Amino acid sequence: MKINSTGKLFVTALTISLILAACAKEDGSNDVVTLPRDKFIGTWHVTSHGTNSGNQFWDLIIDPASASAAEQVVMKNFDQQGDSTPVYADVSGTDLLIPSMVVGTVTVEGTGSLNGATLTLDYTSTDSQTDTVHATATK
Repeated sequence: MKINSTGKLFVTALTISLILAACAKEDGSNDVVTLPRDKFIGTWHVTSHGTNSGNQFWDLIIDPASASAAEQVVMKNFDQQGDSTPVYADVSGTDLLIPSMVVGTVTVEGTGSLNGATLTLDYTSTDSQTDTVHATATK
Protein backbone atom coordinates (compact mmCIF):
# COMPACT_ATOMS: atom_id res chain seq x y z
CA MET A 1 0.00 0.00 0.00
CA LYS A 2 1.32 3.39 -1.02
CA ILE A 3 0.79 6.45 1.23
CA ASN A 4 0.57 9.76 -0.56
CA SER A 5 2.27 12.97 0.59
CA THR A 6 -0.81 14.18 2.46
CA GLY A 7 -0.99 10.89 4.37
CA LYS A 8 2.71 11.09 5.32
CA LEU A 9 2.25 14.66 6.48
CA PHE A 10 -0.76 13.64 8.59
CA VAL A 11 1.12 10.73 10.23
CA THR A 12 4.13 12.97 10.95
CA ALA A 13 1.94 15.71 12.47
CA LEU A 14 0.07 13.15 14.59
CA THR A 15 3.33 11.64 15.86
CA ILE A 16 4.75 15.05 16.82
CA SER A 17 1.48 15.99 18.57
CA LEU A 18 1.56 12.80 20.63
CA ILE A 19 5.19 13.36 21.63
CA LEU A 20 4.52 16.96 22.68
CA ALA A 21 1.41 15.97 24.63
CA ALA A 22 3.37 13.29 26.48
CA CYS A 23 6.05 15.82 27.44
CA ALA A 24 3.65 18.59 28.49
CA LYS A 25 3.99 19.91 32.03
CA GLU A 26 1.26 18.73 34.38
CA ASP A 27 -1.07 21.21 36.04
CA GLY A 28 0.33 20.43 39.52
CA SER A 29 -2.75 18.61 40.75
CA ASN A 30 -0.50 15.73 41.89
CA ASP A 31 1.82 17.98 43.91
CA VAL A 32 2.52 17.08 47.53
CA VAL A 33 0.48 19.23 49.89
CA THR A 34 2.47 20.87 52.65
CA LEU A 35 0.74 21.92 55.84
CA PRO A 36 1.56 25.05 57.85
CA ARG A 37 3.07 22.92 60.62
CA ASP A 38 5.45 20.95 58.35
CA LYS A 39 8.30 23.46 58.63
CA PHE A 40 8.43 22.91 62.41
CA ILE A 41 8.48 19.08 62.35
CA GLY A 42 11.76 17.48 63.43
CA THR A 43 14.38 17.42 66.16
CA TRP A 44 15.67 20.82 67.24
CA HIS A 45 18.89 21.45 69.17
CA VAL A 46 18.06 24.13 71.73
CA THR A 47 20.20 26.66 73.56
CA SER A 48 18.20 28.44 76.25
CA HIS A 49 18.71 31.01 78.96
CA GLY A 50 16.24 31.38 81.80
CA THR A 51 16.12 33.98 84.55
CA ASN A 52 16.23 31.14 87.12
CA SER A 53 17.51 28.17 85.13
CA GLY A 54 20.50 29.89 83.52
CA ASN A 55 22.07 28.51 80.33
CA GLN A 56 20.90 25.10 79.18
CA PHE A 57 21.24 22.86 76.12
CA TRP A 58 18.63 20.25 75.16
CA ASP A 59 16.82 18.61 72.26
CA LEU A 60 13.21 19.39 71.41
CA ILE A 61 11.17 17.02 69.25
CA ILE A 62 8.27 18.55 67.30
CA ASP A 63 5.69 16.25 65.74
CA PRO A 64 2.29 16.77 64.13
CA ALA A 65 -0.36 16.95 66.85
CA SER A 66 -2.83 14.86 64.81
CA ALA A 67 -3.90 14.25 61.23
CA SER A 68 -6.99 16.42 61.73
CA ALA A 69 -5.13 19.37 63.31
CA ALA A 70 -3.20 20.80 60.36
CA GLU A 71 -2.19 23.90 62.32
CA GLN A 72 -1.06 22.30 65.57
CA VAL A 73 2.13 20.60 66.73
CA VAL A 74 3.10 18.63 69.80
CA MET A 75 6.48 19.30 71.41
CA LYS A 76 8.25 16.60 73.39
CA ASN A 77 10.94 17.37 75.95
CA PHE A 78 9.85 21.01 75.98
CA ASP A 79 11.89 22.83 78.65
CA GLN A 80 13.49 19.43 79.40
CA GLN A 81 10.21 18.05 80.77
CA GLY A 82 10.70 14.67 79.04
CA ASP A 83 9.13 12.89 76.09
CA SER A 84 6.05 11.77 78.03
CA THR A 85 4.91 15.32 78.87
CA PRO A 86 3.68 16.87 75.61
CA VAL A 87 3.27 20.61 75.08
CA TYR A 88 0.93 21.67 72.29
CA ALA A 89 1.36 24.76 70.13
CA ASP A 90 -0.79 26.37 67.45
CA VAL A 91 0.88 27.27 64.15
CA SER A 92 0.17 30.45 62.22
CA GLY A 93 2.54 30.96 59.28
CA THR A 94 6.02 31.02 60.82
CA ASP A 95 4.76 31.61 64.37
CA LEU A 96 3.89 29.32 67.26
CA LEU A 97 1.52 30.08 70.12
CA ILE A 98 1.94 27.99 73.25
CA PRO A 99 -1.25 28.49 75.25
CA SER A 100 -1.03 28.29 79.03
CA MET A 101 -1.02 24.63 80.07
CA VAL A 102 0.10 22.52 82.99
CA VAL A 103 2.92 20.12 82.19
CA GLY A 104 3.53 17.87 85.18
CA THR A 105 3.74 20.39 88.01
CA VAL A 106 4.82 23.31 85.83
CA THR A 107 2.65 25.82 83.95
CA VAL A 108 4.13 26.89 80.62
CA GLU A 109 3.06 29.45 78.03
CA GLY A 110 4.75 31.48 75.34
CA THR A 111 5.47 32.06 71.67
CA GLY A 112 7.82 30.90 68.98
CA SER A 113 8.95 32.15 65.61
CA LEU A 114 10.77 30.53 62.71
CA ASN A 115 13.19 32.73 60.77
CA GLY A 116 15.03 30.79 58.10
CA ALA A 117 16.50 27.74 59.83
CA THR A 118 16.33 29.19 63.36
CA LEU A 119 13.44 28.65 65.76
CA THR A 120 13.18 31.20 68.57
CA LEU A 121 11.10 30.46 71.65
CA ASP A 122 10.13 32.90 74.41
CA TYR A 123 8.14 31.40 77.24
CA THR A 124 7.55 31.27 80.96
CA SER A 125 7.74 28.17 83.10
CA THR A 126 6.10 28.53 86.50
CA ASP A 127 6.07 26.23 89.50
CA SER A 128 6.99 27.86 92.84
CA GLN A 129 8.88 30.50 90.82
CA THR A 130 8.54 31.91 87.33
CA ASP A 131 11.41 31.26 84.96
CA THR A 132 11.37 33.55 81.91
CA VAL A 133 13.18 31.75 79.10
CA HIS A 134 14.60 32.82 75.74
CA ALA A 135 15.71 29.96 73.51
CA THR A 136 17.04 29.49 70.00
CA ALA A 137 17.08 26.18 68.16
CA THR A 138 18.30 24.68 64.90
CA LYS A 139 17.70 21.28 63.31
